[in-house]
Amino acid sequence: MKIKNWMTSNPITVKPNTPVMEASKLMKEHGIRRLPVVKGDQVVGIVTHRNLLEAAPSAATTLSIHELNYLIAKLEVKEVMQKDPICVSPDDSVMDVMLMGQEKGIGAFPVVDNGRLVGIVTETEIFRSVMHLFGGKEKGDKFVVLANVRLRERVGAMSRISSIIEGLNVPVLSIFSLPHRRSEGNRLYIRVNTIKMDQVKKALSEAGYKLED
Repeated sequence: MKIKNWMTSNPITVKPNTPVMEASKLMKEHGIRRLPVVKGDQVVGIVTHRNLLEAAPSAATTLSIHELNYLIAKLEVKEVMQKDPICVSPDDSVMDVMLMGQEKGIGAFPVVDNGRLVGIVTETEIFRSVMHLFGGKEKGDKFVVLANVRLRERVGAMSRISSIIEGLNVPVLSIFSLPHRRSEGNRLYIRVNTIKMDQVKKALSEAGYKLED
């Protein structure tokens, strides 16, 4: 799956000299939390809702309300934005971008084609693309999530897990894994369609696997 099929095309943008208050208003009006910052066609930064919140003066300030309003009105996006953000290509793989975001702790990437901004992809779009790949829209589909499965160290781990579930006469519809952010091993997502979920969880637990809610 390519990023171009899931990104938001022609995203709303701001310029470096856009007032912070105007950027905040745009986010509220369009229900978004990130804005690419462009100079001409070039992406020079990205500003997030969190950046704007952190730019607000401390409640402990001794400035008057008039002084505060004056300072905020003068503040521009270039003073609070994240400079030189990591950009991705429309032809990049969704999986590669997802893993890069997880590795670097990034929730959104400007999408650039030949140096020109063509879109933005956030963790929301990436999540939708993964759910599309993984399935789970059929009535009765359920998910079992296992934590800390050491796929790299145990050859055949997925087949053993599938055997446990299918031994209960429950077909495994799909399996998907992601590395943990802060611990070793993988988080394993298993899609099934059954009324025997309690039996499935019990069998996996008795086999030594840690289940997540």
